[in-house]
Amino acid sequence: MEKKTQIFTLAIAVICSPATAAFAVVGQVGKAQSPNTIPARLWSYKVEPFIEPRLDAIAQRVNVKKWPTTDILRGAPKINKSLLTKPGLITRENISYGAGPFADETGVGGVGKWSWDRLVKNTKPLPTDLPTERKENLLAHLSPKLRNDPNFVEEYLKRKLERYRKSKMYRVVGSIRVNVCIAPNSVAANEYLIYVKGWSSLPTEAIVWAFSESKRTERLGTIGFVSPPNVMFVRDNVAVVIDARGVFAGEAVPLARKIDSLIKKQPALTYEQLLARRPSIMLAEHAEKTEVAGQKTVSYKISAPEGQEIVSVRAYVDGKATGFKDGKVCIAGKKKGKVKVRLTATTSELVSRTVESEVVINE
Repeated sequence: MEKKTQIFTLAIAVICSPATAAFAVVGQVGKAQSPNTIPARLWSYKVEPFIEPRLDAIAQRVNVKKWPTTDILRGAPKINKSLLTKPGLITRENISYGAGPFADETGVGGVGKWSWDRLVKNTKPLPTDLPTERKENLLAHLSPKLRNDPNFVEEYLKRKLERYRKSKMYRVVGSIRVNVCIAPNSVAANEYLIYVKGWSSLPTEAIVWAFSESKRTERLGTIGFVSPPNVMFVRDNVAVVIDARGVFAGEAVPLARKIDSLIKKQPALTYEQLLARRPSIMLAEHAEKTEVAGQKTVSYKISAPEGQEIVSVRAYVDGKATGFKDGKVCIAGKKKGKVKVRLTATTSELVSRTVESEVVINE
């Protein structure tokens, strides 16, 4: 994360100085080392202690350090359902963006996830009661007072049953998931494939098999794997994971090839040029009072470079997620003093910037 470097007359601090380092575990980019310097430890991502041994084991067995790398950096291309051969089959769509699970937040990486499903009406009779195990679990999470109130329990379970019935009105006959990561370099992009698969419920042997030589393809990316229902590849610093099932099973490879072609059309950048593609963030130094008792706000302004748009903004106060609207970050419960306000913005090229500043609250 970057600190404030300049203050303007309107008490707005512009947090847009270029970062001097890539992800710490990758090495200092733009100085003595190559953007693809092998990290001192393996992971460029936030790895929980309980899963790190599993990821390490997979990485060693698939020999990820021997995977091909390049010095080319790119932003993400535009991805939408029109890339599918049969987009009309989609009945439900969800898209999310964020800065990604990087170990160091001073870099540029971002992640986009696209979720497409086809739902059809369920012809089977709808359930008339909740499953016994689900009902017991719901009641177990109630306080003793509420659990001993028969009227409350009856209404509570009635609402839960209605929601459960609605969830059974339709069934999924096809799904496709697309996960795209802009990494700081191709080493980290290679790691991302293992990072994503390592978090799945598949046994380690199945994941190693998915990255085996028999699953390699020369027709996708710098390195690519086709292991139904998954297609995974890296093109330079862009990692792509596709999972296609049911009526969308045949979409995986054609979609991967289209995305790969679009990535190659993105301009090849230096690390400094990629930094310049980050959004600009301006954050005020002082909080402002609001009409709501005990609540204050701090003004911010975010803008994207030409040709891009802001697709995700997230705000935190003292490490906790908080609300924001109309250029104002909400600060609740703090009467006086200083708080740390952090903003993360991601562009349509999945290039992110995270900034943090101390904001003064005057009583």
